[in-house]
Amino acid sequence: MIETPTQVSEEHPVSKTILSHERRRFALYCLERYQTPMALADLAAEVARLEHDTESRHHLPRNEEHEVYLDLYHSHLPRMEDANLLVYSHDDDTVSLTYDLSDLRLQEFL
Repeated sequence: MIETPTQVSEEHPVSKTILSHERRRFALYCLERYQTPMALADLAAEVARLEHDTESRHHLPRNEEHEVYLDLYHSHLPRMEDANLLVYSHDDDTVSLTYDLSDLRLQEFL
């Protein structure tokens, strides 16, 4: 069962290391914007769309969604999970925030 995200507090700041990579910022923005849980494939598509500044997934370079999916899966999700910002469910391939990140104003980083 996925719990409702809790507010980020002074005791649990989002580290500059987590926010230092654009792909992680985009992923957190999407998760916060679309309200989790979110399918990893959908998250990868949205991150790729943001990275290429396009309105449609159809305008992305070939295999871009797949490459973003693999990078999120192997690199970025584990880091954010280790920082207790999100949970990745292998059973249903979804990602859920564990904290309310609305105070970070992630849209300002886009």
